[in-house]
Amino acid sequence: MTGFLRWIGGVVVGLALLAGVIWVLRSAWRQSEDRPGLAFRWALTLANLAFLVFVLGPMVAGDGRGSLVGDMATALFAGSLIGLSGLVMAVLWSPSLCDAVGKRVARLFDGGDTPPDPEPLLSVAEARRKQGRYAEAEAEVRRQLEQFPGSFRAQLLLAEIQVADQRDLAAATATVMELVHQPGHAPKNVAFALTWLAEWHLKLTADRDGARAILEQIPVRLPDSPEAHLARQRIAHLTPAQMLADARARPRIEIPHSEERLGLLGETPKVPRRDSDPQEMAARLVAQLDEFPEDNQTREELALLYAEGFQRPDLAVEQLEQLVAQPLAPAADVVRWLNLEADILLGSTTGLEPARQALQRIVDRDPTAPAAENARRRLVYIQRQAQGKKTEPSPATWLVRTAAGVEGEP
Repeated sequence: MTGFLRWIGGVVVGLALLAGVIWVLRSAWRQSEDRPGLAFRWALTLANLAFLVFVLGPMVAGDGRGSLVGDMATALFAGSLIGLSGLVMAVLWSPSLCDAVGKRVARLFDGGDTPPDPEPLLSVAEARRKQGRYAEAEAEVRRQLEQFPGSFRAQLLLAEIQVADQRDLAAATATVMELVHQPGHAPKNVAFALTWLAEWHLKLTADRDGARAILEQIPVRLPDSPEAHLARQRIAHLTPAQMLADARARPRIEIPHSEERLGLLGETPKVPRRDSDPQEMAARLVAQLDEFPEDNQTREELALLYAEGFQRPDLAVEQLEQLVAQPLAPAADVVRWLNLEADILLGSTTGLEPARQALQRIVDRDPTAPAAENARRRLVYIQRQAQGKKTEPSPATWLVRTAAGVEGEP
């Protein structure tokens, strides 16, 4: 029974070795660029191995009945033939082995001989477009799309030709809508295409509502994504309808009459600033946030106004904390808001420890980031910064006081 199991094990091992040899030979055959030469080397190798096994093997083993001198002479002769056989094998296979090793090393730098993914050739269409032959450029892009129907670059180029060169916004809109409905496109590409289309709606037709409707598709198609967050920011700051109308109508600009001989008046007349009243500024900012609660720029301006215009750092910190708490806020913006929060708290009477906590939160978010290293430096000198805040106005103070039309030292 033991002998039978041993025989079965030998058969299994032999089959496994045979399968491995077949797999190696098949892979080498498929990857070879010189298949006739490879077949010739295999034939010589097989003949060489047969010579070693069936001719030189018995010579080395001997039958044990010859003289000692005869056996030694036979062994020396067989050893010479074995060396010659090894030299033949080296000549046959050393170039291939060196080439294989060299390719593996080169693959670390050039990516190997794997062909790149096929892409549409758009250079001809771009050349026709530069020559002003827009119909031919569009036809060339469509020919490429027949071979690559899902190409983002080709479809976006087609839409750009339609809207920028042919002024056909409806056709460009149809092209972009077909693109965003296709599966497989990266979220950032879908958001880019819709944002691009919205900007053209504003530029060509001053259609603010249409642009907003297009941008609102991004949060619907890509919910809980950074692209949706950026789309909401763009919606909150779309160009006002009156400004778009004025840009298209280009009304005549009336230049108001100014005082003459200013140098003889003794005192320079003060020009009133728009939104010079902090109350008016706050009302405008709050109204904007009521309509667009995720408007980061407006909420940051309101925080600065609370801190410096109304001397309410607590309300300012509340606004900044709402910004920091956004799950999709960019990391760079979060770091900036926490630094701004620390600045505001350092300017208050009891804000040293809360300011230290705000800076520590930057470190805790990503201890290896450059922003964390900057926060650590600030933490070392935070006591000195707090003393400086009490004697000098902060940049935020200067900004808000200038916007409000306040002059002189605080």
